[in-house]
Amino acid sequence: MKRRTFLQRSLLSAGLLISGTFPLSALEAKKLQRLTILHTNDWHSRIEPFPMDGGRNQGLGGIARRAQMVQQIRKESEEVLLLDSGDIFQGTPYFNFYKGEPEMKLMSALGYDAATIGNHDFDAGVEGLHKVLPFASFPLVSSNYDFSDTVLHNQILKHKIFDKGGIKVGVFG
Repeated sequence: MKRRTFLQRSLLSAGLLISGTFPLSALEAKKLQRLTILHTNDWHSRIEPFPMDGGRNQGLGGIARRAQMVQQIRKESEEVLLLDSGDIFQGTPYFNFYKGEPEMKLMSALGYDAATIGNHDFDAGVEGLHKVLPFASFPLVSSNYDFSDTVLHNQILKHKIFDKGGIKVGVFG
């Protein structure tokens, strides 16, 4: 018997023997799961679009456009994880006057799953951030600050695990 024929028959025989030890269901393709992750950052209290002043960002941004985009993506995708990586506050009169309350309320209305804290989120101090937490229906996560001796102790999570349609996602800031 030629070497090539011997190898072919040996591999075929081994394959048939092994295939009998596995249920056919193991060979079925697994159902693919899809998760859409939406991410924002550095929105610096930009509730309204940039002004139409000839700048490179004129007319862009604003919470209404973001809400429309998030709503559209949620219609198209079964599982969506909406996250923000900080610098939510500062930059417009909204923060100067309201110190973050409208931003947290709007993010809650959009259904954010979690956000982390950027440097500008402390512009009203640790106490200022603490005052707006009741307006957030989502957790703030941060693993790189020590809040143990502050009003934020036990208010900020180190991490959060989400289960989106059987897909587990760990988020930390």
